[in-house]
Amino acid sequence: MYVESFDIQPFVGALPIAFGMHRSEVHAILGSPEVLGSGRSTKGTSDSWLGSRITVRYNLEWTVVHVGFCLGEYELKLLGTVLWNPSAQPDPNPELLRLDPAPREVLGFLVFTRLGVTTTGYHDDDESQRALTIFPRGTWDLLLEKATEPDLVRYLTMMRA
Repeated sequence: MYVESFDIQPFVGALPIAFGMHRSEVHAILGSPEVLGSGRSTKGTSDSWLGSRITVRYNLEWTVVHVGFCLGEYELKLLGTVLWNPSAQPDPNPELLRLDPAPREVLGFLVFTRLGVTTTGYHDDDESQRALTIFPRGTWDLLLEKATEPDLVRYLTMMRA
């Protein structure tokens, strides 16, 4: 992998990876994926870089529609503020809540609709599921109809301290 840092820009991408970018451009930036999405479903396919724990999903036109990050050896920023670095990947939710204080919960994900970010595994203490994903506008709209208000008491306590 050539990239050591990603900067999430809401509804734009995790730069240098941008929504709408062609798969060949992603490969030019990240190198050859360790898991190359082979079969395409009606929703597209995805590639994974296991060493860095990054997954990029593409639509049927082979352009980026989703970028997922698991804890890994890279720096992850949001609007220039570091969320994770190679030696520390703390819970990103306090910083996300500072920028979007009213996320919704859908299928175990906290969906930060103002930021185009989801997290999982942190708010419910499931370490095996810890991840952060970014999405373009409209991606979660249908599922948000069934969203619930998440239990954020632990974060409210942290934010007051």
